Amino acid sequence: MAPRILLPLVILAAVSSPAAAQEAAQGEGLSRADFIAQMDAEFRNLDIDSSGVVLPEEIVATQRAAAQAEAFRQNQAVFANLDQDANGQLSPQEFAALANPDAIAVSADPLLQQFDTDKDGAITLVEYRIATQANFDRIDTDRDGVVTPVEMQAAGIVR
Repeated sequence: MAPRILLPLVILAAVSSPAAAQEAAQGEGLSRADFIAQMDAEFRNLDIDSSGVVLPEEIVATQRAAAQAEAFRQNQAVFANLDQDANGQLSPQEFAALANPDAIAVSADPLLQQFDTDKDGAITLVEYRIATQANFDRIDTDRDGVVTPVEMQAAGIVR
């Protein structure tokens, strides 16, 4: 069993809600009684089993629940932003906005290296046909002008 610990008031003060601290700073301040009431409420939130003692498992569970709530809030905001017609559903077009095509690296270099035989930075139809027909001829091992499934399998194109 995990050791039982009591959290000192100083640590609980660190978990006090920022909104409450901001409100106290802008208003008349925070009395000791109000501070204790807030800290007692925080303690009760941490003390999941209401045993009067906060265990490490309860701290982790409380933090996990807060993280899940924040993730849910952020996901709802993303969903609302994507749901352009606000119908509560994402169409394929709305969902596609999640994809960032700019994040996928693209380059002309591999095709240029393969097909641009005169290295002028462009691929002509003749260059393209020479390379692709050479590939066809390499696969068409019996030279009958037809690439059969057996020849494709032998070339490793299909299994």
